[in-house]
Amino acid sequence: MVTLFKKILTKFLVNIMKKLSKILLFVIIIFSFNSPCLANPFSNFMSLFQRDLVINVLYKNHKKLIQNSEVYFAEDPKGQKILIGKVKEISLNKLQMSNVEIIIDKKHKKDIYETTAFVLMSGLFSENSNAYIVAISSKGSSNKINLKSGSSVTGVTFLEYKIVTAGEELKKIMNSIKQENNELLNQLEQYIDSFNAEAFQKKMDDLVDQLSEFSVEQKEVFKNDVLPSLRKTFDSMMDKLNEQNNMEKSKDLEKQLMEIEDLVDV
Repeated sequence: MVTLFKKILTKFLVNIMKKLSKILLFVIIIFSFNSPCLANPFSNFMSLFQRDLVINVLYKNHKKLIQNSEVYFAEDPKGQKILIGKVKEISLNKLQMSNVEIIIDKKHKKDIYETTAFVLMSGLFSENSNAYIVAISSKGSSNKINLKSGSSVTGVTFLEYKIVTAGEELKKIMNSIKQENNELLNQLEQYIDSFNAEAFQKKMDDLVDQLSEFSVEQKEVFKNDVLPSLRKTFDSMMDKLNEQNNMEKSKDLEKQLMEIEDLVDV
């Protein structure tokens, strides 16, 4: 009797498992047809069980942020953005900093990394009188570690963000100037080796035109990193011109060097 009961129970459980598997397969198929990501329908099904991303963002002052203030995602604070979450709660920590707890929708949590900047847009810089937060895309960063729920990060104001990014852009510009000027010096050395004074002078005329459009920061870089080497190349060309007793060309080059020095005298 016990054996018969076990057989009936086993058969019943097997039938239940088969029905559940069919239901599961049906749900996966439905997701595959209703999602742009057809290649991986199972991932869409599993997303049902994912939770929203909840993190704490610290600010010195939360300005006009309030509960339910919007959280957006964008490549630039003033550019096109999409709504990804909201402010859940605001409190003060032991250091009297504003602890802003935000909720980011689960479908956007994959775009939030440890390097993501959370920029506070106050009424002064926002498009309307309401303050909001913009999570800035980390496309250029090599750190692609996703931020986890419960994490605490330090947010920045719009002005703080612009200062940092301006510094990064300036650094890129300065590096570019150094590279261009290194190429310039190499070319001048070739003119010296071939004793092509005309090409050397023409290159200096081009350089004067370029320097006249430099910013103060660019001129400072040129003065410190390029001018000392440039003087040496001038001396080398002047020596060759003196050997040829070409005083007229020597005077022209001296004037060019003085003009360059005056342009970068900042």
